[in-house]
Amino acid sequence: MDIPPHVGARGYERDAPHAPHEPHEPLFGRYIRIDLTGRPDLEPTFDAVAHLVACGLQAAEVVPFSRVAWAVLVFGVEPNERERITEVQHQYAAMWERAPNLWPKLRQRESVFSVWFMDRTARPFLGCVCEESPWDVWVSGRDVREERSFRKLLASGEPPILMALNAVHPAEFKGAWGTGLARAA
Repeated sequence: MDIPPHVGARGYERDAPHAPHEPHEPLFGRYIRIDLTGRPDLEPTFDAVAHLVACGLQAAEVVPFSRVAWAVLVFGVEPNERERITEVQHQYAAMWERAPNLWPKLRQRESVFSVWFMDRTARPFLGCVCEESPWDVWVSGRDVREERSFRKLLASGEPPILMALNAVHPAEFKGAWGTGLARAA
């Protein structure tokens, strides 16, 4: 599958500081960045996301006992664009329906999957951290990092969740990711 230019991905291995985990269980994070500024067709966009997740799962299989935290970062939609947000959420849900084997594979590896809408200042204003199903609980606010539910997840100290929450940390938008809507190198 050809990945459209408005969809990019990167992965990394990271230790989660202050979180208990065994050294023989590496933790991996994978970010998929979607820039919707140009108003691309959402169905093929999320088909590309599903393809990237499937490829990432295959790559993770070579590392036994690894856990992967996934984050989809959505740029190019502002908090006041309610109709577009609803369209994106609908296509996110439809992605799982079009790829029914994907979620069971993620669950098998105890993965955490998150989706974050980022405004022009790279501040997350809407997000979803999914553990039991791909449609768990959406949280929203001026900055989801200031919400009680976000702080509760952060306090849990579980490495994959910490890594999913790292996707909205300002430090993640430096370096190769650039700032704002700049494309990944």
